[in-house]
Amino acid sequence: MLNNYITTAIRAIKKDTQHFLLNLIGFSIGLTAAILMALYAQNELSYDKQHPDSEHIYRAHQDFTAWGLQITGTSLNSSATEIEKNADILDAFSLITAKDLPNYREDAIDLVQNDNTRYRLKNFYMATDNILDFIALEVIRGDIKNTLHAPNKLALSEKEALRLFGSIEVIGNALSYKSGQYTVGAVFKNLPENTHFKFDSLTQVPADFLARSWGYNYFKLRQHADIQKISQAMTEQLHLRRKSKRWQQIKIDLVNLEQLHFNSNGPFEMKKGGSFATLQICISLSVILILIASINFINLSIAQSAKRAKEVGVRKALGASKGQLITQFLTESLFVVSLAGILAFALIEIGLPSFNQVMDRDLSLNYGSQFMLVTIAVIFTVGLLSGLYPALFISSFSAKRVLSGDLVRGGTAIFIRKLTLCLQGALSVGLIIAAIILYQQMTLVNNLDVGYEKHGRIIVKGLPTDVVFKRDNNTLLEAMTRLEGVKQVTLTGTDLTNDMDGEYHFTWPNGERLTGAQPSVATGFYAAEVLGLKLLAGRDFLPKFNSEWYQVDEEGNRRLGVLVSRKMVQLAGYSDLNSVVGMELSIARSKLTASVVGVIENVKIGSARQQSLPISFALGRDTNVLSNIVIKTSTPDVNTLITQINALVEQELRLSDITISLVKDDYKAVHKNENKALDMVTLFSLLAIFLTSLGTFGLASFAAIRRQKEIAIRKVLGASRFSLVNLLAKEFLLLILMSIAIAFPVSYWLLGDWLANFSDRVNQTVWVYLFAALCIAVITWVTVASLAFKAASTRPSLILRYE
Repeated sequence: MLNNYITTAIRAIKKDTQHFLLNLIGFSIGLTAAILMALYAQNELSYDKQHPDSEHIYRAHQDFTAWGLQITGTSLNSSATEIEKNADILDAFSLITAKDLPNYREDAIDLVQNDNTRYRLKNFYMATDNILDFIALEVIRGDIKNTLHAPNKLALSEKEALRLFGSIEVIGNALSYKSGQYTVGAVFKNLPENTHFKFDSLTQVPADFLARSWGYNYFKLRQHADIQKISQAMTEQLHLRRKSKRWQQIKIDLVNLEQLHFNSNGPFEMKKGGSFATLQICISLSVILILIASINFINLSIAQSAKRAKEVGVRKALGASKGQLITQFLTESLFVVSLAGILAFALIEIGLPSFNQVMDRDLSLNYGSQFMLVTIAVIFTVGLLSGLYPALFISSFSAKRVLSGDLVRGGTAIFIRKLTLCLQGALSVGLIIAAIILYQQMTLVNNLDVGYEKHGRIIVKGLPTDVVFKRDNNTLLEAMTRLEGVKQVTLTGTDLTNDMDGEYHFTWPNGERLTGAQPSVATGFYAAEVLGLKLLAGRDFLPKFNSEWYQVDEEGNRRLGVLVSRKMVQLAGYSDLNSVVGMELSIARSKLTASVVGVIENVKIGSARQQSLPISFALGRDTNVLSNIVIKTSTPDVNTLITQINALVEQELRLSDITISLVKDDYKAVHKNENKALDMVTLFSLLAIFLTSLGTFGLASFAAIRRQKEIAIRKVLGASRFSLVNLLAKEFLLLILMSIAIAFPVSYWLLGDWLANFSDRVNQTVWVYLFAALCIAVITWVTVASLAFKAASTRPSLILRYE
């Protein structure tokens, strides 16, 4: 029996190849897109679930939103030490960046030497020795617990061991630094991509330092622990340690380890986290595309069924039951779906590398995985459900009515087909609107006037501050200025596209002392010119005024020059920007006096989602252990210049693996989640339009066949081809009008909610909505008109000859 069904299916395919190909292509494209989205979603949801007891591990986050800042994943370790006494906390683990050690800058503890070659240890952290109780780390050489329990020992990742020694057989090998020597005690497998952890070099946390440092603090809690109560206890401990009024506004929250990927986009994270909004978009697009593909399958199957009506009528007349007919048409549907599934997997294998590049992931399709089994089950379920209605529809034909040439169906069937087209149209209109709004917003973000120049700037990162931050005899900067294509260079203590971790709270001459976040950026001469800061009053930092460089006298009094932002000046109570140039600001407890050299336009630090903060640029004082050099260029051959800069830095500082990038690329990287969402929505909007066109084609085909006698009679009575085309097209355009009425308010609400996350955002203009509606209306009219014109061109005698 099954062989007969398959044979019949193959004959039907040969008889009407056009509809078969439309069905196959539409369904396979929908499946391909949906599976890719599902693969990405599965990867995003897998983050940090591989760690032991991950569902019971939480990280302490400090909420600085009361200061106008973000929530950070770091917290005060003293709170962690004291709260360990809580009965609901089973264990605690700390991971602290090595840069926080007091002797980090003086001893350059991350700048190691091996065979006369100097390296900077990558992703260098201190960790407590119970790391294996919190992180699924595969140790392949040595003993990591003993390594993290002893001083001056290192645990290295596999790739870091290969970089430093060219081998993983390195247990007992030594690496020297300025005032000491490390011994390698363990080597561990490289961390997988699906974790928020990012470290390649680990060493012990000094016991006396642990209790007073900031770091990433993780807690393993009892199964039914009261998370809110523990968070409150930690907040109270923090307030006891930091008793100033400002700190009483700060609170601590606990975030589960499995949720950190979507909650690690604040400052000072080990690596950039994912976006839950992007994940929601992925899942929504998967559902939408499967839905559109299924609707197309239904509509095209029904359109094709009219051509097989007589076959059904004859089989019913010969005694075939309704159940047999349903089984036959379901078998045909599953046969087409199976072919579409095979084609979809082939398309995935072809398109996966490009998809990985767009999504910045390393996804792969494992054919023996549970994901594959679920995917195949979903494909057949969707195919079964999609084929069920056409099977019921076709098998319900009356033999008498079909054989007499009457194909007119009841109102319910027509209503269902119109409803599906209406839904398809609404989804397509919504996706077009979303694509345009996302494009406009990301164009605004990428071209946003952030107060500094992103284009034509190169940044060299992670250089030793004590070596490069010099007022005089800075041979490295002097050599860089002599390179062809370099216009000017300056120093910065931080990357403006990244997080700020230093600030000055000045007291102004009028007695005003601002509260809240006031980040300060250490910089060198020519800061305004090289960084592209817009001077509103005063001047830039210049070498001829070298007394403005940070200096300390014999009594410990400190002086430096600063550039302050317009927002800081206005918050301090001054309206005349020129009047503040030359003013002396002070921080009494630090014995610091700052002379205002100039006033600059507001600067937006980090993401475009953030508000502009009152900011200052301080000349010559960088408290960070690592600094950057920013280069203003005038050459289009940036790659050659970067190669020359890299060679120069290696020669002058004897450093390898230097990080050099374009400021514009760093800025784009900050918004990679939004850009990914834009790429996805744009691509799948085009796919949705294509699939909707197929669906419209299917319904128009059915309508043309169903009304062919009417069209013939109208043509005999003198109707023109154009009027007949519009007769059919008008019905579909009314459905599209209903789609638009559904799509407009839903799109406006959803996009408005997304845009609210940005401090600078575009308006949802009317023309965007009208353009999306016009696109779908034109595509629908052209699709229907092409079929209607063919029907209107058929000679009436061929249609009415048996009447």
